[in-house]
Amino acid sequence: MRTNLKWTAFTNKNRLETIEKIKDIISRNDGYIINFSMFSDLALTLSIEILENKIKTLHKSLTSILSVCDLDLQDSERSKKEYLILLNISFSKGTGKMKSQIPDVPG
Repeated sequence: MRTNLKWTAFTNKNRLETIEKIKDIISRNDGYIINFSMFSDLALTLSIEILENKIKTLHKSLTSILSVCDLDLQDSERSKKEYLILLNISFSKGTGKMKSQIPDVPG
């Protein structure tokens, strides 16, 4: 059974560059993005699947580029238990006016 963690984060850096860095950090820490939801250019939610023994390193790496909530996790460096982290990221430079262009599909 997977355990869920909910993290919130904030940044005032460039959204696209930050998203790329986040993807790299998650990958380097053996995590997997299994779902995402983008809310305009103001916020993004990532669902990250990761083993418990990798969570502290992931959190520390993310705090190097984001302001992330505190980690509330017991000391379990050897546990292979799976976690689902719901990471909500807010972008301060967003305008709320971003629109996704969907191309016309003939048919």
